[in-house]
Amino acid sequence: MKKLIKLFSILVVLLICGCGKEKYITCTKNINNTNENYTLSATYKIYYNKSYVTKIEKEEKYTSSDKTVLDYFKEYNELNYGNLNDLYGGFDYKIDSNKEFVSINTIIDLSVSDLKKMVNDGYLDKDYVVSNKFTTGGAKRYYESIGATCK
Repeated sequence: MKKLIKLFSILVVLLICGCGKEKYITCTKNINNTNENYTLSATYKIYYNKSYVTKIEKEEKYTSSDKTVLDYFKEYNELNYGNLNDLYGGFDYKIDSNKEFVSINTIIDLSVSDLKKMVNDGYLDKDYVVSNKFTTGGAKRYYESIGATCK
């Protein structure tokens, strides 16, 4: 009985403090570009601890009836994310494609990314980073600046 009470007490403490749950903000972006013949559906999850971002999960899906457009997005993102990982570290990505879409799933682990270099190179605005940490507010402002809606 004592073990059951002890276990119940631990569970209550975990529920009250929210331990074990990652907090995140979700941002979404949808583009229907008829001139360039593609649509983009994107979701960005910004995980944070206190007011600092720990990682970002990106799911981006480009669809088009034009194979040339899809090939462009595939090649561009392979080159872009490969370069970002080489320059700053922490970018893990997977690209899937077929004749109808290109899907890019990316995880950016900010615990291994070189934020100082990102700011120095102009990849991140210096106002988004405090004490070499990407702020939650900065991440939200960044995604809103590229047309995403954040909740």
